[in-house]
Amino acid sequence: MVNREKKAKIAAEPQPEKKARFTDHNLDDGHPLAWRFSHSDREGPFGWRIAEDAKFREVVEKLYEFEGKNWNDITAGGSHAIPVRKLCEDARKRLIDIQLDDLDELLSLRLAGTNRVWCIRSGHIMRVLWWDENHKVYPVLKDRADRRKIRNR
Repeated sequence: MVNREKKAKIAAEPQPEKKARFTDHNLDDGHPLAWRFSHSDREGPFGWRIAEDAKFREVVEKLYEFEGKNWNDITAGGSHAIPVRKLCEDARKRLIDIQLDDLDELLSLRLAGTNRVWCIRSGHIMRVLWWDENHKVYPVLKDRADRRKIRNR
């Protein structure tokens, strides 16, 4: 058996210290926000059918902005969970059609004005479900009688 000594290899000049390329904005569970589109509903009344290219860009830009926010920032901007039982009838029927009627709540992400994206939140992962341009999935009711009807569901 021959005893060979290891010799240090001479390397090129040391590289400068690496810097992070991405800012890590963590949600409650310590992970950054992540999007999943595998559950996106492409049919039905709230399906992902954005006709105008400018509208699509606007929606994607808003989703991109959410990635830089923590959970407190997201909820402070008007986004919140809504119990499925309070959604409009068309939305509840659609959840049955796409076999997601076992969910207790969906997350309404407020983009701007009446524009919403509906997601299934699973920790830091937002499973994008619907695009609701006119706030029809969960209409805001201004009349007291309408609010009582919703509460009594």
